[in-house]
Amino acid sequence: MKHIFFLSGDYISLGEEEIVSLLDIKNHRLADRLLIANLNEELDEKLVKRLALTKSVYRLLFECKINDLTETMKSFGWNSFYKPSFCLRIYDFNDKPNNVKHNKQIKNKKILNPVSEKKLAGYIWRSVQNPKVSLENPKTLIQLFIIKDKAYCGLLIYTNKEDFESRRSHLRPFPHPSSLHPKVARALVNLTGIKENETLLDPFCGTGGIMMESGLMNSKSIGYDIDKLMINGCIENLKHYNIKKYRIKRQNALKISDKFDYAVTDLPYGLNSNVILTNENGFRKENRINKKTEVKNFVKNLEKFYLSFLKNLRKKLKKRAVIVFPSYVDYKKLLKMSRFKIEKEFSIYVHRSLTRKIVKVS
Repeated sequence: MKHIFFLSGDYISLGEEEIVSLLDIKNHRLADRLLIANLNEELDEKLVKRLALTKSVYRLLFECKINDLTETMKSFGWNSFYKPSFCLRIYDFNDKPNNVKHNKQIKNKKILNPVSEKKLAGYIWRSVQNPKVSLENPKTLIQLFIIKDKAYCGLLIYTNKEDFESRRSHLRPFPHPSSLHPKVARALVNLTGIKENETLLDPFCGTGGIMMESGLMNSKSIGYDIDKLMINGCIENLKHYNIKKYRIKRQNALKISDKFDYAVTDLPYGLNSNVILTNENGFRKENRINKKTEVKNFVKNLEKFYLSFLKNLRKKLKKRAVIVFPSYVDYKKLLKMSRFKIEKEFSIYVHRSLTRKIVKVS
């Protein structure tokens, strides 16, 4: 059976991989923000509810050319799944600002006919027994997605109502400005494909953002940090969100001693947000040269530290890891030297001095 996953629009490639990894999807394709997957088994609702970067999920009823939409709507067997009330909604990607070029091309070719919700809903009304429209709380919500010259029709089966914003760092009992957004942290955990009661290690746990998302999905987590203040803050945050299955240790990440299935971590960057080289208009030329030398030496030492960590992690890791690197290190070289295989990688821009490189390895 085919399903449509409507991505939220935040980091589309990351959202695509989150779905594929968590649901172990073998056959899929991407159409704008729609991931269309052919599933061999029934959709696992518990896993679907874990998704961070998916807005909603639909059972794919049909797809067709826009010019064939009217006839397809007329002939489709709506009565086979209709429940006491329905609503038809249309999401037209061609009307979105980032699709202006496609929209003009389509109209110039005279492919698109005007799409009317009222008119199309009429075909459903005349096809079902005891029809009733409910715009506020329909039992049968039918969604049409218009992308270029094609229409995709889905029956809504899940809407993501997870309140990630309420768990943002500044709203936690112990905040920290470098903490990942909860939505991103959740997606990184899902990239591993971890199941309930499997164990995840965050060897640089900080204030516990990754452990929090893992715990909310009923996985076990272990956290290391060498900073006692961070350890105490992490425990405070986890207790606040009623996370139960965790262990926190004040421990060096270069000396991993625990058994675990997966690892997810946002590596310490070491450089401040300005990467030392910005805002230096008042420095003389020799000072700028000294600063550049400082950065070069610092990055070299940082890479040396990362390499030691990665080699240690490689010895202990059972299955898979998701690691976040700063863009200014040669992470590909480091992973190769530590004998990791890169499965997927993604970029998240933070500011002009920092882009996060998310790498899924095994």
